[in-house]
Amino acid sequence: MNTAQGDHPHFTPEDQHLVDEIANVYRVVDPVPATLVERLRFALALESPEFEVLRPQEEDVLPAGVRGGEDSRTITFDSEILTIMISVSARDEHAVRVDGWLAPPGDHLVELRCGEGAHVVRADDQGRFVLDVVPRGLSQLVVRQGLDDPAQATILAVTPSLIL
Repeated sequence: MNTAQGDHPHFTPEDQHLVDEIANVYRVVDPVPATLVERLRFALALESPEFEVLRPQEEDVLPAGVRGGEDSRTITFDSEILTIMISVSARDEHAVRVDGWLAPPGDHLVELRCGEGAHVVRADDQGRFVLDVVPRGLSQLVVRQGLDDPAQATILAVTPSLIL
């Protein structure tokens, strides 16, 4: 009767049995999320800690019949230096379209990180960007300087992980 921590040296067999039973209850009632380790690795994968982390400000689900049907939503992220508003519309059961706007506008690269890799687009002079077909799932937006080589561009801001 081992627990995840191992047997306690001062427990009687009855004590250990009770501890094991309590641990089993927690495994059933409040299990560790299956994707926890994946989400932590994803969030920690950025190469530089010197950037602004955007805070989600609002999320609106659009009613049926509005572009993309029932599976459309608008999310706004904000920080002292940048605001990002994105509209996420369903393409099909596997993909979405992301329309976004940066404020203030500027020459920025917008990278959408997901399990399949990164999708990078350049925001236009009005701050608008479009990621036409991206896979559903765990994602994160990264805003970089608008250099031609994304690997050389400094990260300006990132969003928390989100599920598309």
